[in-house]
Amino acid sequence: MDKGDSREAATAGESGPELEVELTLGGEPAALDRGWRAAVPAGGGGPTQRLRSTYYDTGDFRLRRRGFTLRIREDGEQLVQTLKSDGPSAASAVLRRNEWSQPLEFPVPSLPVAPDPEVCNTVGPLESAELAPAFSTDVMRRTAMVEVAAPDNGTALIELALDSGEIRARNRRDTVSELELELVRGPASALYELAKTLHASAPLRIQTASKAKRGYVLAGREGYAGRKAPALALVQGISVDKALGLIFRACADQCAANQDAVLDRGDPEGVHQFRVALRRMRSALVVFKSVLPREDAAWLKREARRLIDLLGPARDWDVFITETLAAVRAARPEDETLGQLAEAAEAERARAYEQAEALRAPEYTDFMLRFGGWIETAGWRGEANPAVLDRPLASLGGRLLDKRHKRVLKHGRGFEQLSDADLHRLRISLKKLRYAGEFFAAQFSDGEPRPYIRTLRRLQDEFGWLNDAAVAEHCLKELLDANRQSKHFAALGIGAGQVIGWNARTWADARARIAEDWHAFAATEPYWRGAAVVSPD
Repeated sequence: MDKGDSREAATAGESGPELEVELTLGGEPAALDRGWRAAVPAGGGGPTQRLRSTYYDTGDFRLRRRGFTLRIREDGEQLVQTLKSDGPSAASAVLRRNEWSQPLEFPVPSLPVAPDPEVCNTVGPLESAELAPAFSTDVMRRTAMVEVAAPDNGTALIELALDSGEIRARNRRDTVSELELELVRGPASALYELAKTLHASAPLRIQTASKAKRGYVLAGREGYAGRKAPALALVQGISVDKALGLIFRACADQCAANQDAVLDRGDPEGVHQFRVALRRMRSALVVFKSVLPREDAAWLKREARRLIDLLGPARDWDVFITETLAAVRAARPEDETLGQLAEAAEAERARAYEQAEALRAPEYTDFMLRFGGWIETAGWRGEANPAVLDRPLASLGGRLLDKRHKRVLKHGRGFEQLSDADLHRLRISLKKLRYAGEFFAAQFSDGEPRPYIRTLRRLQDEFGWLNDAAVAEHCLKELLDANRQSKHFAALGIGAGQVIGWNARTWADARARIAEDWHAFAATEPYWRGAAVVSPD
C-alpha cells in the first residue's frame, strides 16, 4: 500500500495507521524558494493552500505525555482530525510516525481519537470536555510531487511542501519557514538525495522539531532537553550487517535528538549527549574498521572530531559551572568571591556556546544528510565481503575486546603510583573499552556481561570526576586571562584558589576509593572469555 492508498484507508475508517516518513529543512524564505525551484519545474506544483490547524490536549497535557498529538486541520471546506504517535524516531532527521486520520463534520474533537482499540488504550480514557486548544498553526502551503532516483535503479516519489506561516500559543508566535519532504513511495534514502539537491541550491538546515513540538514549547509546556540514546537493540545472534545499521542509526538519531537542545542553550545535557553520540560513532568506526570502506570511515571520523572539538569549550564550561563550581558554592554560600567567579564564568560560557552555532552552518547540514544517506543505503556494504557481513557480530568481538581489555590493564599497572597524565590515558582507554563492551554485550550466550559492564561504568564515572578537575583548572586559567583588566580580578583570583583547593582535597579523599574500584574491575572476569557465540537466525 503506498502513501495515497494509506490515506484513503485511514479516511475510510480502517484500523491500520498510516506511516508518515518525512524530512524537514528550514531556512530563510529566499533560500527555501531557491530549493523549491531546484526540484520543481517552472510552473509546476499545485496551487497555494491555506492550512489552519488547532492542536488539542487535556489540561494536564496527558496526550503529549503519552507520546501523542491531536489536531484538527481546516483545509478549504474540509475538516480532518489526525492523531499522531511520536514513536522512537521523534527527534531523528527522518521522522517515522504513525498517524490516524478521520474526516469531521464540526471543528471539535471526535472520540474515540483512533479506530484501533490498542491505540485508545495507550492514549487512556478521554472525555470531550477534557480536550481544549493548546496552540494553533496558520500556514500557506504549496505542494508538488517529485520523482527521485532510488538506489535500486527504480524511482521514489516524494511530496514536497513549501510552508510559510506561524505557530500561535498564549499570545506568542513563532515563524514557520520550511520545506517538508514526505515519502509517498520508495526507500527513505530518497529523502536524503532530494534534501542534498535542495541544500546544494541554497543553505538550509535539518529541522528536527515538528510544528507540534514547537507549539508545545511556545505554549510553555516543555523545552528542548538533552536526550540520552535508548539502549541498542542488538539481539543475541545479530549479524554484523544488521548491527552496523542499528549502531550508526542510533548515533545519527542521538545527534538529531540533541541538536535543538544545543542551540537553545537551555540544557547542558544537550551538548554532552551530542558529543557522546559522536564519540560512540568514532568508537564504532574503529571497532568495525576491518569491514568499513576506508574513505567513508576516514571522512566520518574527521567530521565527528571537528564537531566534538567545536562543542568542547561549551561542555567544559557547563561542567565547571553546574558541577564543580556549584559544589564549592553550596559548601561556601556566603563567599562573595565565588559569586563573582560564577558571574564571570557565565560570560565565558556564553562565548563558548557561540561556537555551538556551527550546528546552523551548511557544513553541519552536509554532514547529517551525507551520514543519514549512508546509513539508509547501508554504505558499508560497498567494499565489504558479504560473507563477513553475514557472520554473527560476536565473531568480531572476542579478539577485539581482549585487545582493549589488556590495554586498559597495561595502562593501569601500578595504579597507586600513576601520574595525572597516566590516569588520563587510562580514562580514555576505559571509555573505548566501555563502548566496545556495550556493542557486544548481548552476543555471548554463556557470558555474564552485567557485572563486568557495571564495574566498568562505575570506574569510568569515578575517572570522569578526575577529568572534571582538570577541566576546572583549564577553565580557571582562561577566565583569569580574560579578566586581567577587570576591577574584580583580585576577587576572581581568590575564588579560583578556593575551587582549586576544593578539587585538591576532594581528589585526595577520593583516590583511595577509586583505587578500590580499579582493583575490583581488574579482578572481574571478562564476560566474553569462554562464552559461546550465537549464530544469526
